[in-house]
Amino acid sequence: MEANNDYDFSLPMASLLRVGTSKAHGAAEHSQGGVRLTSGELDKQEYVYFLMMLWHVYAELERGLEAHASYPTLQPTYNPTLLARTPSLSQDISYLLGVPEAEWQTHPSHSSLMASPPKPFVEYTTRLRELSESSDPTCLLAHAYVRYLGDMSGGQFIRRRIAKAYDLDTDRGDGIRFYDFKKLDSSESANMGDLKKIKEWYRDGMNAGIGDDSTLKGSHIVFESLRFLNLDPLAAVLEEANKAFKLNASIFDLLSGEGQVQEPQQSAVSAPKPAKALLSGPLLVSFSGLLSVAMTVGLAHVIYMGASHTSGNCVLRGAEYWLRNILSIA
Repeated sequence: MEANNDYDFSLPMASLLRVGTSKAHGAAEHSQGGVRLTSGELDKQEYVYFLMMLWHVYAELERGLEAHASYPTLQPTYNPTLLARTPSLSQDISYLLGVPEAEWQTHPSHSSLMASPPKPFVEYTTRLRELSESSDPTCLLAHAYVRYLGDMSGGQFIRRRIAKAYDLDTDRGDGIRFYDFKKLDSSESANMGDLKKIKEWYRDGMNAGIGDDSTLKGSHIVFESLRFLNLDPLAAVLEEANKAFKLNASIFDLLSGEGQVQEPQQSAVSAPKPAKALLSGPLLVSFSGLLSVAMTVGLAHVIYMGASHTSGNCVLRGAEYWLRNILSIA
């Protein structure tokens, strides 16, 4: 990610994400696997493989959002009736495999995926689980933004390509329910105009959750005098959104058609849950050491005050980013 001072952090959250993720968004969209997906070039087996991975990604994301539904930064955009994708993904996988919905997770294709899950898939689901278990789950908003708004935008183009590629009936919707959203105010399917309204509602909710949260607002008073530290909580969400695009791009790379053999990983389902800390290893040691030095010049008090106002985690994410960029910590 580019340096924080390249962006105007006075922008609303939704505007900041649109500007700050443009490069990562473009890279994911134009990856070889992404192009094959949007062009309808995947054979049905490859596409089902993709949907299975996506189901697990959404399962982790939506479990996290549900667990923190009342969290101030997430509450304004929490609407599983409108947004949840795991049910429709399950229906599509079942239909495309030709098995009852209750049985697709025991299908050999899924069993093979989970027996030897590819590294990008494990990294994606693990990252979502880390955020869900964090004391401050705000950065889940970045992943929800990338996935849901993408499904309502480019996903609608993919829907038409997939329907044509696999001879699916767009009126019935079997096999392509993942791309179907309901209207904001009814159970009818949303058209492009309705989807635009949903996206506007979502962006407004993001802005309200981040911009009007009294806890985050309180931290700005502290940070205004030390803006050069780049500890603004907005930076943490922006950084995470860029990470989300990169994680999606790595999933697309599995669809490149080059027959890549991925490094076997422990099953994403049975793998031990990761530690809750987002800062670990050498970075944590370096950060602690530098924080001790900072204490001698009075900066530690400022950082502590900001962290106490923001539940700590997103501020520390901003601090982590500052240290990486200014001090070149690996």
